[in-house]
Amino acid sequence: MPAATHFPKDGVFKYFFIVLFIAISALAFWVAKPFINALLMSAVVAYVFYPVYNKLERLIKYKNLRAAIVSAFILLLFIGPLFLVIEAAAPDARYVFVRAKQKILTGEVLDVSCPVGKETTLCKISNRIQLFAQDPEVRYYLGDVVSKVTNFVIAKISGIVFALPIIMLNLFVTFFAVFYLLKDGTALIDKIKRLLPIRVKHREHIFDKLRDTAHAVVYGSLVIAIIQGALGGLGFWMFSVSSPLLWGFMMALFALVPFVGTAVIWLPAAIVMIATGSSEGDPVLTWKGIGLLLYGFFIISGIDNILKPMLIGGRAGVHPVLILIGVLGGLAVFGVAGFIIGPLVLAVFKVFLDIYQREYEEA
Repeated sequence: MPAATHFPKDGVFKYFFIVLFIAISALAFWVAKPFINALLMSAVVAYVFYPVYNKLERLIKYKNLRAAIVSAFILLLFIGPLFLVIEAAAPDARYVFVRAKQKILTGEVLDVSCPVGKETTLCKISNRIQLFAQDPEVRYYLGDVVSKVTNFVIAKISGIVFALPIIMLNLFVTFFAVFYLLKDGTALIDKIKRLLPIRVKHREHIFDKLRDTAHAVVYGSLVIAIIQGALGGLGFWMFSVSSPLLWGFMMALFALVPFVGTAVIWLPAAIVMIATGSSEGDPVLTWKGIGLLLYGFFIISGIDNILKPMLIGGRAGVHPVLILIGVLGGLAVFGVAGFIIGPLVLAVFKVFLDIYQREYEEA
């Protein structure tokens, strides 16, 4: 007779499997850790462009071909404008930086000239600012700040140049993962749903909240920020403000920060134009400043109130504090992908608190 085969008891096997699973999971995380940010970014990009992939189903039945076309489109959409912005904005950024440094070091902060005997309130305010900026101690501290900012920018640029191979590798991983997430993302989400060891109603609640939060953040913030930045750059070009592309890009960035918005860029620009035109007796410049002020208020900032209800509809029920903490904390922890990942993490945390409260009350 063959020797009896001894199988481990169920309890021993269960604990052995758990320990082995935890060890393998930790090892898998360690292997994937260098590309975590790239994978998170690929999930964000795939989510944003999944509707495009879905719409192509009527024209193209093959998943691989659809995913390849959308991935190539995303690559061109990101890489092309990025190089154009860098090429066009770099000289503008250098000019703005050098000009600002000259103004700070000379104390001539505002280009406002006040004719003798015709001093207005704006001229008096400007003169006081000039006197304050020309104080030797103030100029010393401002010069020190400029030097530190210069060193910081140079260090960051040098770091980006040296890290270029790693950046290119992360971009490759991102778009490679985007291809498969577009093709198999739905099946992956269904598998994750089935693996969650919680009740079905709670499971659906978690994914509904994730979907609503991602929708609100992407379409309620990211898309609108891009539109506001484009409108801001167009407005600066229309009203003859220097470096419209650079300032439009800056407005898009500030539009992403809740409770800050684009006004931190266009409002000072409009005030300086009005002040300079009034003091120099230039009505054209004054009216341009007034026009920029009205354009900024009604078009750049006002478009937010029109587009948000259209883009996010009834999914706007995401608390602003959750968005603010999630965006800022997510950017600090996960990089660019943290813009969406941060709010999602806090949204899931809130959902789990709600589930715990319901289960506790039911018990």
